[in-house]
Amino acid sequence: MRATVPTPTRLRVLRALVAGLAALPVIALAQALCSADQQPLCLNRCTCLPAPVPPASLQSEALYQRLQGLAAAGLEAWIRKSRDQLALQPSQPVPLQVRSQLEPYYDLAVLETARYRVGDDSVLTTAGALLRNPDIAAVTLIDLIVFRNEADAEHNVALWAHELKHVEQYLQWGVGEFARRYTQDYQQVEQPGYAMELRIERELGQRAAGPAAP
Repeated sequence: MRATVPTPTRLRVLRALVAGLAALPVIALAQALCSADQQPLCLNRCTCLPAPVPPASLQSEALYQRLQGLAAAGLEAWIRKSRDQLALQPSQPVPLQVRSQLEPYYDLAVLETARYRVGDDSVLTTAGALLRNPDIAAVTLIDLIVFRNEADAEHNVALWAHELKHVEQYLQWGVGEFARRYTQDYQQVEQPGYAMELRIERELGQRAAGPAAP
């Protein structure tokens, strides 16, 4: 199947994401700093050299793939680093009152794997920028969910349902594939979480309302 040429909008989005990733390895960062018609040569330091010039359509596709790879690598590095740093601090398992309501929807492996913390504004702020959601209420870093406030962590079953969907995705795909899919089309990664969140909200609302009157 012939590859489609990426649109300027998608290229701009990837450029912006790459620019926001501070945790890139040295060579990857050198690639980001070189212009589209250059490639880095790294010995003691990195220098940009002219790169071979393919046809225009291939240049656009190659640039897109290059930015895609850099963005995915940077996002994966940030996820792993943030998770490992937070894992050194205390965390808690899924609250029992939340877990009991979500057991019909998730495998035991997901519920046993997930842990959570509250706060860590720097992580939430960075996540909001990288994941394009400034009002982020929680972020899942592999198996560790960081909530913005205690009330959501203890009582917001629907939000838990959303974040546990991401724990499930990490278990199924691995961190590298999660990052690749997220940078390629974040809406496709988020959609199952939002769908589960809405489902839980609806079903909990129906339970609270009780059986319909005859």
